[in-house]
Amino acid sequence: MDNRGRDQENPRAGGLEPLGNILGRRLRPPGGPSPSLEAGQERPNQKIETGTCVCQTCGKNFQGEVVTFYFMEPPREIRANECPECREKSEADEKNAAEKERRLRVVALREHWLDTCGIPPVFRNTRFKDLDSGYQAKGQNVCRRWARSFVLEDPTSSRSLVLYSDTPGVGKSVLTSCIGGQVIDEWDGDPNRTRCPVIFHSGPDLVRRIRATFDVSDGQYHEREVDIYKQLARVRLLMLDDVGKEQPRSYRFTQEMYWYIIDARVKAGLPVVINSRRPLTGEDSLEELMGVDTVDRLYGMTGGGVIELTGPSYRKLKRIP
Repeated sequence: MDNRGRDQENPRAGGLEPLGNILGRRLRPPGGPSPSLEAGQERPNQKIETGTCVCQTCGKNFQGEVVTFYFMEPPREIRANECPECREKSEADEKNAAEKERRLRVVALREHWLDTCGIPPVFRNTRFKDLDSGYQAKGQNVCRRWARSFVLEDPTSSRSLVLYSDTPGVGKSVLTSCIGGQVIDEWDGDPNRTRCPVIFHSGPDLVRRIRATFDVSDGQYHEREVDIYKQLARVRLLMLDDVGKEQPRSYRFTQEMYWYIIDARVKAGLPVVINSRRPLTGEDSLEELMGVDTVDRLYGMTGGGVIELTGPSYRKLKRIP
């Protein structure tokens, strides 16, 4: 048969046969009836309408979607198998199960962050509710309000915080730890997050950590100084404990170190929580340790506020060994 004969058999342009006809012919049993179509009418692939369905969950009849596939022979019907009430309940159950799974992952991630953020183990589970409410009440209230207002998903909305005392044992480290613990406890975001958003570092440990990057004589892998600065610059909440207890070989080193950290966080709009026995200015101050420019920026980050803790050592007051 020539091409004209083929075109007369199949009026579609190019002599291509409709896919529905091909599938219908292949799926039709031998000798089965041909589709009944009027002249010039194409057979539909499927039809969607509303019809009576039976719920596979509760067994009652309901009006639901019925899809008929005409490219099969005989045509095949697919009916909705769940009534609206049962479907709504199933969706609610699935949503609740997914939320329960998310909550479990959030709790597990919080625990992981508390283990890895650097908060000293002795303070890991200490919270504001566990503190003696009659001791450093003003400092506790300020730190509690700060922690409550801090949001890990929007850290740039919080100012920095500096805790100062000229005597030891008044609760600077425990208050700083309570801030970190509460911030982590109240986080309820995306559990797919993997990087800990809180870092707790003591000043002396930070100096040792950075100096360790200079010693590559043993041939083993060492983290790089620049990577430490990047980590401290980007973390959402940085807490520096006992700043000023460092024994710097030269103030030039500590001034450069703190300048990198504070300057980067100022530019990123990220806060820092610092506690120290050194005042901001004057003799034996943070200005000597960090540098005048760094402290000036730190002062601006706090909005001019430094929380001073006074009074006797809690250890001596309660005779804690």
